[in-house]
Amino acid sequence: MIRKLKNIFGISLVILLFGNFSIIEAQENENIVNGFLQKIELNNEIIDIHVVDNFGNLFKLAINESTEIGIETQSGERWVGDIKENPDYVVKLLEESQHSLEPITLTHNGTNISSLVSYESSNIKNNLSYLGASFIFLGILFFGFIFIINNRIKILSTKN
Repeated sequence: MIRKLKNIFGISLVILLFGNFSIIEAQENENIVNGFLQKIELNNEIIDIHVVDNFGNLFKLAINESTEIGIETQSGERWVGDIKENPDYVVKLLEESQHSLEPITLTHNGTNISSLVSYESSNIKNNLSYLGASFIFLGILFFGFIFIINNRIKILSTKN
């Protein structure tokens, strides 16, 4: 019985450690950049931004009318939209993100950004799966420990 429990525990541990539950994918012609805003410029109907990633690489990219944007405001609300209606408001939100050093994640094709989101907008389902996996792992450890201690108590009580 203990051997089966050890095998199940070992297999579960391998799946939890080496299983890739969270995959971020972009389209074939797009790249993902995680970083911080360094500079923001409004040129006609296009917003040019300079983004520095975690490795110090500088990207100069353009936000155009087809860019999907999701940014956390200073009040903690989420603004989702594009620059078609009010590019000045988008520049204001981006400047707030820049001054608060809020990390952003964007996908781009080399020059144009297709989506830009605040880093805090991570998929909550991914976070919940990690939380659930850790609770399952801790539950297995706890009940396995209880099982082993219970068996040792039974062995000691039969010897007396």
